[in-house]
Amino acid sequence: MRPSRLPFISATVLALFPAAVYAHERFVRHDLKFPLHEAYFGRNPGAFLGIQPDMMRIATISFLVLTAFLIIFFFRQDLDVFISHRVLAKLRGPAQRGLHHLANFLTDEPVRLPWFHAIGEWAVVLFLRSPALVLMYSATNDSLVMPSYPLEPTSAYFFKFFQVFLAILMLTQTALPLAGALVIGTWIYLWRWGWMVAADAIPVVTVAVLYITSPWQSYKIAITEMTETQLRWVRLVLGFGFFALGWLKIYNYHLTAGVADNYPSVMDDPMIGFFAMGTNPVFRRENWIIAFALAEVLSGFMLMMGIFTRVWGTLMLWVFTKLMLVDFGWDEIPHIYPIAATLAVVFSNKARSEFSIIEEIQRKAGREGRSVFRLASVLVASLAISVVAVYMLVYAFTFINRTNL
Repeated sequence: MRPSRLPFISATVLALFPAAVYAHERFVRHDLKFPLHEAYFGRNPGAFLGIQPDMMRIATISFLVLTAFLIIFFFRQDLDVFISHRVLAKLRGPAQRGLHHLANFLTDEPVRLPWFHAIGEWAVVLFLRSPALVLMYSATNDSLVMPSYPLEPTSAYFFKFFQVFLAILMLTQTALPLAGALVIGTWIYLWRWGWMVAADAIPVVTVAVLYITSPWQSYKIAITEMTETQLRWVRLVLGFGFFALGWLKIYNYHLTAGVADNYPSVMDDPMIGFFAMGTNPVFRRENWIIAFALAEVLSGFMLMMGIFTRVWGTLMLWVFTKLMLVDFGWDEIPHIYPIAATLAVVFSNKARSEFSIIEEIQRKAGREGRSVFRLASVLVASLAISVVAVYMLVYAFTFINRTNL
């Protein structure tokens, strides 16, 4: 049976079983303790584009950050040459090599160090097996895939054994294409909770890319590296997952605020504070929701598009680890999975950008001596991408009716 057919067959089989739950309940406490300023998230007729001023301020900071990163990324090779031959020209020995490796890490270039390669191999092994830990944890907590989705008692017995079986395939690296198909089929099954639940679980699909593209006799092979194609699809799915989760935080802002009400420490994150700087303290919780959401949107977008993948991946690792170990504890233990996935991406030497066409245009213009056109093409492309990624969606969200939530 060809692996390409497996997701559809698995999805069909899973869909035949009775409903697994009565309702979706988030595993961390999210009861809203204080009312929000509802008008903040809707249309503000007196404001520019109808967007609340503080929300527009946060969006503008996000827009500027994204634009700056894009411009620097497109000119990163020129900056590397300038710094190497002008600023650090007099350095020699370990200092020169150390800064060279650091520059390669920051600009997504290959890092030729034994320990870096070793961590990358270990990260891939962890990435392959970490979903099994989450599945077994969920099975012992009467839930499906993660504690967010509690099992209905009449079908819990079957789904617990199903998850243990899938976890055994993962841990023993047996028939990985089948494991990948079952992961995708399970994710499709989650649509029974609604589209928001499926969006919340998109990062879970990431490892299925690696499983499906592995050989059937996977137990005979030591899989410690991803191919360039595998890495690209892992990065695209993982990045899109967090990009979507960021916008979902704005759409379902009551849940996001409820989490902050129960875990106030999450509002003290310095990265979120940067995006919310200069905003009105009267709307502190509302501003935090938007800043948190757009920070996740930018992180997911950068990862998805391959823009300073390692820089943003490192920031995401810090946030996930802090949420798991400091803010939420065991309630957020499934974060070990996105941590493993992000580690595998950060410590890979095969990262590529999805904007290679723009890079090629500006490099060709540079070779032809058309400096003005080169600069203009990068500026226009960066501004256009940032407008679409930030402003257009923020504007669209002010029209959405959320009364059904």
